[in-house]
Amino acid sequence: MLRPLSGVLAVVFLVTCGPGIRTKEKVQEAIISRLQTRSGLDVNGLDVTTTAVSFQKNVAYATVSIHPKSDPSIQSMVMKYTLEDRDGKWVVVNVADSQGRGMIGHPSANTDQALPPGHPPIGGETPSAPSAPGGTGPKQ
Repeated sequence: MLRPLSGVLAVVFLVTCGPGIRTKEKVQEAIISRLQTRSGLDVNGLDVTTTAVSFQKNVAYATVSIHPKSDPSIQSMVMKYTLEDRDGKWVVVNVADSQGRGMIGHPSANTDQALPPGHPPIGGETPSAPSAPGGTGPKQ
């Protein structure tokens, strides 16, 4: 009696967790949606190409090339995105440049984490630079 039930459970698991969302196209859709809503860029004027995607459990890692359509002489910008599967949709949780440095204005999903003491606020106004010893202003 358990055999047919376990077969049904396996089919349900494959349908809900299967390759439907685990595609390069679905990842790119989520990235373009993020660019449209959070970057202020005119996505219609850009070539956004997902050049690599890897999946690990419910996380996708994507490398994306972004290039203005109007000027082929400009070198592409390469970004790295981390996405999570949330209720069957990819959601961008982190954006970094090609060297893996996080991008200001593109916080990860864990924005409620405390910053180290003395760290300037992220996403708000930048405070003035602290004075160098002796009160002569910022060291350059």
